[in-house]
Amino acid sequence: MDIFNTKIDLTKITCHSGGATGADTVWDEIGEEFGVKTKAYSYRTKSHVSPNKVEISDQDYEDGVVQITKANKTLGRFGIHKYMSLLARNWVQVKYSKQVFAIGTIIKAGDKSVKGYKNNSKNDVVDGGTGYAVMMAINQENDVFVFDQIKDKWFRWSYNSLRFVELKEVPLITEQDFAGIGTREIQPNGVKAIRDVYEKTFLK
Repeated sequence: MDIFNTKIDLTKITCHSGGATGADTVWDEIGEEFGVKTKAYSYRTKSHVSPNKVEISDQDYEDGVVQITKANKTLGRFGIHKYMSLLARNWVQVKYSKQVFAIGTIIKAGDKSVKGYKNNSKNDVVDGGTGYAVMMAINQENDVFVFDQIKDKWFRWSYNSLRFVELKEVPLITEQDFAGIGTREIQPNGVKAIRDVYEKTFLK
């Protein structure tokens, strides 16, 4: 697929997200400027205050637990069960999307994140909870784009080389349903990256 050419109906795009503080909220707020509808998924939590809140079904949650467990075979992280209501919710963002745009940090195999987490897998992964949504999207063979705030660049997951490949241009939305997600610790360049995607999609 040519990521720089789109023939979709720009009036019917839906952003699937989580409504969390940080990147999720920025995808929602900037998207609203362009008329993008956002579905902010949650599961049995009173702390979710997005006006676009969508409560997921028990079946989607149970499917999410399965998908998170599968993703963690690659990520190899510990103590995930106490966060399962948040992580399994991420599955719905992936399930109903064909593209995923994430703001975060890519960790190379064997490297450590700024918080000291070591990537023990053989592949590039994304730091934090965002990494689970990204990994599930890769498992589903979706188009996956990550803006690395440290490198200040967009990357696309390559199913040929099994790594994130740097993009020379800002990617754009080419599907009616996409996931706009990312870290709670969004930086100014992450906010700009989100706006760049929307502007390139709608103002090209």
